[in-house]
Amino acid sequence: MSYDPRTIAFMAEILYQPVQLATDVLQGIHNRLFQQPELSYQNFQVAPDGVHLTNLPTSPGANSSVTFLPDRLVVREELRGTTLEDFATRMVNVAGISLQEIGIPASVGQQFIIRSLVTPRYVKDSREFLSQRMLAGSPDAWQQLGRPIDSLGLRFTFPQHEGNHELYNVRVETWNQDPRSIWIENVGTFTSPVSVDAVPELSTLMTSTYRFLTGPVCDFIQEYDTP
Repeated sequence: MSYDPRTIAFMAEILYQPVQLATDVLQGIHNRLFQQPELSYQNFQVAPDGVHLTNLPTSPGANSSVTFLPDRLVVREELRGTTLEDFATRMVNVAGISLQEIGIPASVGQQFIIRSLVTPRYVKDSREFLSQRMLAGSPDAWQQLGRPIDSLGLRFTFPQHEGNHELYNVRVETWNQDPRSIWIENVGTFTSPVSVDAVPELSTLMTSTYRFLTGPVCDFIQEYDTP
């Protein structure tokens, strides 16, 4: 038995030494990306929290954007039906062009966020699945709280270990938009520098974060998904 996770969000934060961002340089990046339909962003906005390149939302809650901050570049695709391969291609190209144009020689660290949904096969309510299976709480024990539970979840931190130099933070929670679905997130943190000439390596790191979520984490959840 295996799940088919439905990934609803990808995000990458490419960190670098703080720099002074020039608006005209960022406008040039926007123009370069706009010339490539698969990488283009429709809007350019200077805001108090950074400079944003955005696409119009295709559905409620959807987000397709790049944000430039003094110490990081944030690439985000949420609720747009984006695949891992599509996002990795966009991220690598956006990061490569942006770092070169701004004059940043290397990323000093990276953080990747994957959010997916899975549907248990033998329990129709994810609150029941987490509370009575994964947390092994009896109905009587939960009643001690005196109120019904609308949502609940678990959180795990996986530190660097032996040959694994990344840090993973995993959350497994109910999802109020669909009581049957379990919402899972993995935040992968990497601290090794990646030079601007080696930005394709970012795709490998992103893929590692994705595979830990869709592999070991989903396998762990399945251990509790029995008749």
